[in-house]
Amino acid sequence: MKIIKLLGNFFLLPLYWLSYIVPRDKNIWVFGSWFGTRYSDSSRYVFEYIYETEPGIRAIWLTRKKAIVNELRKSGYEAYSIYSIKGYWLTCRAAVAIFTVNIADVNTLGASKLLKFQLWHGIPLKKIVHDDQYNSSKNKSNFFTLLTKIKSILLPHLNVFDQWDVVTSTSPKVSKIFESAFRLHESKIFETGTPRADVILTKNTVSPEVLSFKTNKISIKHRIGYFPTHRKNAKQLSIFINSINNSRLIQFLEEQESVLYIKLHYYNLEKHVHEISSPRIVLLKEDDISDINYLLPWIDILITDYSSVYYDFLLLNRPIIFTPFDLDEYLSIDRELYGEYNELTPGPKCTTWNMVVEELYQLKKHNDKYYKFRTNMKKEYYSHVDMNNSQRVVQTIRDLIQNSR
Repeated sequence: MKIIKLLGNFFLLPLYWLSYIVPRDKNIWVFGSWFGTRYSDSSRYVFEYIYETEPGIRAIWLTRKKAIVNELRKSGYEAYSIYSIKGYWLTCRAAVAIFTVNIADVNTLGASKLLKFQLWHGIPLKKIVHDDQYNSSKNKSNFFTLLTKIKSILLPHLNVFDQWDVVTSTSPKVSKIFESAFRLHESKIFETGTPRADVILTKNTVSPEVLSFKTNKISIKHRIGYFPTHRKNAKQLSIFINSINNSRLIQFLEEQESVLYIKLHYYNLEKHVHEISSPRIVLLKEDDISDINYLLPWIDILITDYSSVYYDFLLLNRPIIFTPFDLDEYLSIDRELYGEYNELTPGPKCTTWNMVVEELYQLKKHNDKYYKFRTNMKKEYYSHVDMNNSQRVVQTIRDLIQNSR
């Protein structure tokens, strides 16, 4: 199968070279997210902003999933399969591709000479891309590295790394991280702010349906979110979550008329075996709500471990509790961090659910000891705390296209 796939990519190679000579249209922009598998994140928010405010731009969503194509078309958006002739041709004609992971979010065959605009998917707590020593090519054998280089030369459309021209940032501090992670000069990083903030800070956001239909038989005064990051050892995460049964957390939720919503990273969701039956603990599936940023405004207290979701939650300046129950293992196996954990995390550190309960009781008494810490971090990581981030992204792209003519 690998040989057949390799031969197939050689057969497709002329389409990549053809994309070099197809004239680009400055008003055609293609969008994608998460390797073309999801309709979510900052590229989604810019895409929808353009439909609402920029009729002169032809915004096109590309995806590998037919269900997303159908759903977007029902909503009046233009969307195509990445694998379709139309998806390829419109990528050839587009002036810019906007994505959140890499160019594989859209059609790589048609993306030879368009502006590759990297929005990324959050402010990184964990080291990413070239800074990520555990997952980078630096730790591969010399033979593997040589094969990778040969493949990128012979089949350039399969090379999705370093395929970005500019990156957006939220502050000077984050720009420094991105300079290193993406190996870009500071002139290629633009502090537009994150389009995620446009969703998180919107005052009139409609409550996600999942918050009502999952808990329609119980009263709710407070909503708590537990959103851990993905990890290689998903079994350990399951053990930690299921240990809720042996803690005082369920009793606390009942006493305080609260609900704990658990949303795992979709990398680990299918590997988790959920053993909790309390109606006040809800494990959200991908189909329930694929885009967590629409959920954050409705969460009163966030619980997380090493997930960058807490940077997004900083925008709301609400309490955060951290659960680094496997910190040493995580740092030695999964990822390094951009600094010392305690200095980067503005909240109490708990390694058991009973410790979490104690901190929840402290917050109930309005004893929020980390308010100032969070406020200072928000200033450090966000130059813009408003809902004009998508607008700044669009204007930045316009300026870059204009200046490249």
